[in-house]
Amino acid sequence: MKTIYNVICILCLSAIAAYSHAASEAEYGKVEKSWVLHADGSQEYRYTMELTLFTHTAMNSTYGESFILYNPKFQELEILTSYTRQTDGTIIKTPDNAFVEVLPRNAADAPFYNHLKEMVVVHTGLELGATIYLEYVLKTKPGYFDALDIYEPLQETSPVKNYTATISVPENTPLHHQLTGTTAKTTEVITEGTKSVIYSLYNVPATSREPFQMQNRDNAPLLTASTYASIEEALSLLSKKLSIGHNMEAEAFAEYTVYDETEDKGKAALIQKHIVQNMGTSQVDLEQTGYKTRNASVALRSAYGTAAEKAILLAVMLNAVEIPAEVVAVYSGHVDPVGLKGIKNLLVQAKIGKDVTYLSPVSLAAPTVKSRGELDQIYTLSGKQVEVKAAPLVIAEKREIKLTKEQNKNGYIVYMLPAIPQGIDAWGMRTLNSQRKEVFEIPSLLEEEIAYEITLEEGIELKISTPRSVTYAAVGSFSQTISREGNKVVVKRTIRLDKQQYSSAEYKLVRELIQEWNNPSGRTLLFSVM
Repeated sequence: MKTIYNVICILCLSAIAAYSHAASEAEYGKVEKSWVLHADGSQEYRYTMELTLFTHTAMNSTYGESFILYNPKFQELEILTSYTRQTDGTIIKTPDNAFVEVLPRNAADAPFYNHLKEMVVVHTGLELGATIYLEYVLKTKPGYFDALDIYEPLQETSPVKNYTATISVPENTPLHHQLTGTTAKTTEVITEGTKSVIYSLYNVPATSREPFQMQNRDNAPLLTASTYASIEEALSLLSKKLSIGHNMEAEAFAEYTVYDETEDKGKAALIQKHIVQNMGTSQVDLEQTGYKTRNASVALRSAYGTAAEKAILLAVMLNAVEIPAEVVAVYSGHVDPVGLKGIKNLLVQAKIGKDVTYLSPVSLAAPTVKSRGELDQIYTLSGKQVEVKAAPLVIAEKREIKLTKEQNKNGYIVYMLPAIPQGIDAWGMRTLNSQRKEVFEIPSLLEEEIAYEITLEEGIELKISTPRSVTYAAVGSFSQTISREGNKVVVKRTIRLDKQQYSSAEYKLVRELIQEWNNPSGRTLLFSVM
């Protein structure tokens, strides 16, 4: 009996182990990231990982390659270790031809940035249960960056057993650092004139794949650190780098673009349309360029630009036609901004008439500044924070519909109320899981009312007219009314969502409201034809 008991225990443990492996594609035994600032201003970034593969998807797709971006004019990449340990212990070293240097995809169609490089490390000798080992160091010359600037999520797409992040700076250099989204052991060490801060995390879960997560990943481990004295200093230095050169050509082109327009709103629309639609957008980010940009006139002449270059150009052209405008930086709202790497995007704040408006240099769609409110932070390049309060998306739309007897089948007309291309119908929430672990974030607060006015040909009668209504305090409400006015049926559907982020406990309630809105039976009307 004892032997049978032991066998059962072993089988159970094996099943549990198999299940844990099946739950994720792979598992990191360790991930180590370290940043070093030297006294001469040069920097080093070192990355180390050990990754064990459990599935064919992980082996053949997800983790078959590693990608390292760098600027060879100012940075030197050195691969220290790269090999695979197979399940029987065999070591397969990465051959020389598996280190492939290519043009980064985000630098394509941007000739000025074609000197940027991406090292693709093709991992070889892979099999189920194999472990990949990779270590490299990226050295940056003095002057390329003004400060040590870190904004690093400490979470991967698969679980990590041991995660270590180390920051080292000269002993007398001020260092602002913060780890949010987790509690982790922190160690500070001073050795031979160098101050080091070490964060140690254990059993870090994989990034969640649930839809509608918090855009800023507020609850995920995030390391921010900087040697800038303040956000004002960081943005002031950025402003100087973004304002190099004269912009006479861009200013003259702005006046030409709006020659026949007299209203400021129309002028702004014409200038934005040219920059968004007639110029290509390079995805090269500010860090890859050392937080420098080309002159606005040069970008205009080349007919393409990075998001930062197009933002500067938009501001320059608006000011040239006497529309006050400036570039502003958008940061996540859940951490104190201390540097430049945490910038989510750059927008242009313009005063058009009496209104302050935010314009995107890469899209004609209105930026989400006002819909997100305090979830993000807005700063001018002088370091002044701009207060923005969340405002709901208000939709009030009327649809006119006509039904005729010819539409009937077997004496009945089944009519489905059409969706509209905005608001909750455009958010893709027709199917939502019944349970949720992460915070549920919707694109904006919402106040939506759609009125369907259905004109009926004589002889058509409505058969179903049940009103529906659901209200949850501090979450929102839904209602649907159906009324008859002469030969017309009027259906009013309203939904109000009062929060942008809902906890896992509140999720059940907000999901019910959304389901009521999307329920096909609520959208379906039955008519009889005499």
